[in-house]
Amino acid sequence: MTHYEMTERLSEKMGVTLEEAKTALEACDWEMLDAALLLEKERGEAGGETYSTRREAKEEPPKDGARARGRGVVKGLGDLIRSAFNLGNRNRFEVRRGEELMLEMPVLVLVLLMVFAFWVCVPLLVIGLFAGFRYAFSGSELGKESVNQAMEKAAEVAEKVKEEVTGEK
Repeated sequence: MTHYEMTERLSEKMGVTLEEAKTALEACDWEMLDAALLLEKERGEAGGETYSTRREAKEEPPKDGARARGRGVVKGLGDLIRSAFNLGNRNRFEVRRGEELMLEMPVLVLVLLMVFAFWVCVPLLVIGLFAGFRYAFSGSELGKESVNQAMEKAAEVAEKVKEEVTGEK
């Protein structure tokens, strides 16, 4: 490779003028790597941005990076659980018979009952539908009309099944 080609290549790679590249190459006896390091060092002393292939210039991540990530995951999980608890406490599950409110509890209590006593709660809810109870949700998130319409449809289906079995209208 000619001196001119070396100067052009160094100029391109280092983002300097041809003149600066030639000066650096001449100062380093036309050794490309040494000239690149010289230009890099000069750029660093001038306060510009530097790039290096040397290990000591690379910033090592902290040794406890995995621990910090773990804390971030735990914090995120904690935030998720806290928001679920808040959601469960802001909304209510209501049991009515006719116009009378028989029972009202936070949705969180209903969820916990469903998790820990599923085989007791589900049959009781179904039996309640056949006994004429109606279920609804109230609150800012779950008190929506679409949610309560679904609950009403379930009650209507239970009523139809009851009528078919007993033969009364």
